[in-house]
This record gives sequence, structure tokens and C-alpha cells, in this order.
Amino acid sequence: MRCALTIKGKVQNAGYRGFIEDKARARHLGGYVFNSPDGSVQLVCEGAGDKIDDFVDVITLREKDIFVENILKHDVVDPAFPIPGIFGRVKTDTKEDTYRKLDKGVNAIKDVGLKVKDVGEKVKDVGEKVKDVGEKVKGVGEKVNSVKEDTVLLHGIKKDTAVLQDMKDILVKHTEILERIAEK
Repeated sequence: MRCALTIKGKVQNAGYRGFIEDKARARHLGGYVFNSPDGSVQLVCEGAGDKIDDFVDVITLREKDIFVENILKHDVVDPAFPIPGIFGRVKTDTKEDTYRKLDKGVNAIKDVGLKVKDVGEKVKDVGEKVKDVGEKVKGVGEKVNSVKEDTVLLHGIKKDTAVLQDMKDILVKHTEILERIAEK
């Protein structure tokens, strides 16, 4: 089966012909694709009907850079019409088209550079916050050490309290002995 497709929408200046070429070759279709001056993408392809239908489904993109509004499909009945066996792109770009695409690429690279710079600033901010958290952790560590020292002091006080209790018990016994002596 042979057919011609006219693809309308936002389909030029976005790498769409290369995408179409890859998908056609993956399905072993013959033919070619080119940009039309009216802003559409045109192609002629040849292969099994089910492969062509699958191909049309796959190339119907609705994304940011490529948005297919409509694909018009026409059967090509002239068997004398030459179709290359391997699908390819026909270069129809003018010098101005090439310059426009280069400008678009340069702008895209600049945008990436700005985003990388923004990410760098955010990483720097995160680094400062990590440093602040580190200082706070250090402060907590110092407080833990202080509590540890206080705990050691409390342990000593506990021993002293135990000695005082022993002394109290001794004084109570001595008081009892003295009271008995005084009663006699």
C-alpha cells in the first residue's frame, strides 16, 4: 500500500521529521518526508496497511514542541511514482530556516544555562542551611557533654547523701545510748 500524508499543526522546527524517519524505518516502511512551505509536513510511504496505520498512530504527537492537529491520508495509486526502499528525509530547508533553527538551539542552550545557574544557587543555599544545622548539632553536643558532667556531679552528691544517711543513723543510735545513760 502507498499513501501520502499531510500533517498539520505545530510540526516544523522541532525535530519531527527525524522522529518520523525513525518510526517509519522501525516499521520497515519505504518513502520520504519533507517540510512544506505552508508549514505542514508532507510524506509519502509504502508498506503493509496495518504497519502504515500503526505508523500514523505513533507519529500523532501532542506534546509541547510538536503538536499534530490533523493528519490527512491519501492513497497513492500511481505505481510508476518512485518510492525509495528505505525511508528518508528530503532536505528542503532554506538558509533562513537553518539560521532560525540555530537561533532556536542557541536560545535553548541559554535557557539550560540559566536553569543550571539557578540550581547552583539553590545548592549553595542548601549548603548554608546544612552548615547552620551542623552548628546547631555541635551546640546540642556541647549541651549533652554539660549534662554528662552534671550527671557525674549528681552521682557524687548521691554518694555524699548516702554518707549523711549513715551519719544520721549513727547519731540516732548514739542519742539513744546517751538517753539511756541519762535515765540511769
